[in-house]
Amino acid sequence: MSRIWSAQQLAIFKHFEFETKRNLVVRARAGTGKTTTIIEAINFAPEQKILLAAFNAEIAKELSAKIAGNPRAEAKTLHGLGFAFLRSAWQGVRVEATNGQRAWDLALAAASTAPDSIVKLIANLHTKVREINPFARNIADVLDVAYRFDLLPDTEEKVWVEAKVAAAALEAVRAAKLRTAEIDFADMIFLPLVHGFVRPWFQLVVVDEAQDMSDSQLKLAVGACKRDGRIIIVGDNRQAIYGFRGADTGSLDRLKGELNAVELGLTITYRCASSIVALAKEIVPDYVSAPTAPLGVISTVGKDAMFAGARAGDFVISRTNAPLVEVCLTLLKQGVRATIRGRDIGKGILALIRKLRAKSPVELIGSLTSWKKAELERAAALGEKGEARTQFVNDQFDLIVALTEGSISLKEIEDRLFNLFSDDNAAGKVICTTVHKIKGQETDRTWLLEGTFQIKGEEASNIRYVAITRAKTQLNWVKGFEKIKKTEE
Repeated sequence: MSRIWSAQQLAIFKHFEFETKRNLVVRARAGTGKTTTIIEAINFAPEQKILLAAFNAEIAKELSAKIAGNPRAEAKTLHGLGFAFLRSAWQGVRVEATNGQRAWDLALAAASTAPDSIVKLIANLHTKVREINPFARNIADVLDVAYRFDLLPDTEEKVWVEAKVAAAALEAVRAAKLRTAEIDFADMIFLPLVHGFVRPWFQLVVVDEAQDMSDSQLKLAVGACKRDGRIIIVGDNRQAIYGFRGADTGSLDRLKGELNAVELGLTITYRCASSIVALAKEIVPDYVSAPTAPLGVISTVGKDAMFAGARAGDFVISRTNAPLVEVCLTLLKQGVRATIRGRDIGKGILALIRKLRAKSPVELIGSLTSWKKAELERAAALGEKGEARTQFVNDQFDLIVALTEGSISLKEIEDRLFNLFSDDNAAGKVICTTVHKIKGQETDRTWLLEGTFQIKGEEASNIRYVAITRAKTQLNWVKGFEKIKKTEE
């Protein structure tokens, strides 16, 4: 039985087949069958060499399996593409055997007298600069990245102040340009761009999830397209929530102008019930439910109702991490299997706790309070550049306070961290998660911690839209989680 395609999908197929001289932007909303549509559309394209650029290796693997029957197309991450460009220019180059060693060595060479904590900071900073601004020219460029991604020395550091750290990071970036036998992940984008190794290998380049790509990644994709070829950009500007990670969140509209592209939409969702679509439509007006969509359920409940009703497979979604600790601990105490998505979060919290060198939970809270005060003062002095730091500091503080509640030792707190935060298979569990950790996934029923979403701004609206559209049939707003004060956002 042949599949029935929508008018929107047929229009995209037609463009792939006949508009061989026109670039295209496909604005695809949540749950609209984007991947299925693009895979089918590629079959209509007449080009003999096609690249489907994927956001990460896992997605690239899935897409490769889906286009396996089309010998004209290949799916790659843009890092994978960059590595291919690099190997064509530097024969024998390989990925480092020990993850992080290259970044550390470059940082140590630039700051040989620095303590290990500062070397690590410089390593992280120059790596981020290579990823986000490969053509950084001066300390100001590096400091811009440091402020944006909170890669700054501690407030008590008197020798290795911000400017000195930035200068060392810039030196490391310059040293990273030299030919080497071993590269790291950041080099896969950095080196092809700074050395001009990018080559127009493809007649058609299709970039999936463009709103999640960095500007550097997108430059690589555009450069990979032949002069007489075409580029198709696919994404959802309203799912742009990774600006903090370096994504070019305005990429769809920017590239539409730069490429003189036409636009087609995928706005009919086959995921969400019509009542859930109506709620999301308040944020994204062109969002439409499928004709066959069920009505679905939207309700507002209290904490107790969530704790009594949450079951395996449900998502409990918050904008910030701290409230999830209370949720997960309570569910576990009730005998409900639950986990918090994000092992990296747990590792970061553990590192902060150990850095504070407290000897008891009470002493930890005291040291944490002093740390928070100093960090918020520094963030406030940065103005808008410090907003991300302010939010991060408040969330870290609240999360650790929640972890210490009822604990009698630091070991108990550390054990909680290991038991709560995980990225392992969560089958049979309630998944407690931030929006950023669950993007791209869906489930029948979700519980959204309402108070954590009561903030303003475009990215906040995007986060709310992504959260709403994770539910297929039932969405529960959960009251009882306080709104974050404006001064603490």
